[in-house]
Amino acid sequence: MSTTPRLHPRLGRWLGAALCLLPTALAGAADTPEGLLERYAQVAKAADPTFAGFSAERGHAFYLTKHPLTGVGAVSCSSCHRKDPREQIRAHRVDILCRACHVINDEEHPNPSEAKKRFIEPFTPGANAQRFRDLAHIEKYFRTNCLMLLKRECTAQEKGDLIAWLLTIEGAMVVPEAPDPARPQGTSD
Repeated sequence: MSTTPRLHPRLGRWLGAALCLLPTALAGAADTPEGLLERYAQVAKAADPTFAGFSAERGHAFYLTKHPLTGVGAVSCSSCHRKDPREQIRAHRVDILCRACHVINDEEHPNPSEAKKRFIEPFTPGANAQRFRDLAHIEKYFRTNCLMLLKRECTAQEKGDLIAWLLTIEGAMVVPEAPDPARPQGTSD
């Protein structure tokens, strides 16, 4: 007699259907953020037949929710992508050290102040037309960042909620003003 656990027949059929839909639902590059939302909706509906659509409010809450990160404290998506996702910021000038999130080769960059000057581009498609256009890139970074913050992969609903919220934000890119090095910090005109 086999000791292999057996799935309930309905659960087995549901999982099989969800796994069959996943490659077709996410196949190819996302041409638009809206097209990506349609793909995530298919996956979310396969995972949960009661799925009723994405929520910008849940997406905004997800973006701001803080999670513990060893050695850093509590961080959220906005710790790197900024509270205003239209903002562009230079890497190494965010709320958390880049080394907390990314492996940085110490031989190449022994001093973070001398690291290559990279920018974290605006996160919202309204300020950065290139956001959410390349499915492979999107999935790579969702996986990396969700595993780092949540200690698990994000669900299709979480991804869709976040993108739905980002699509509600209009306006041009925001570039924060650099502090005037001649003016002492904490003074005003």
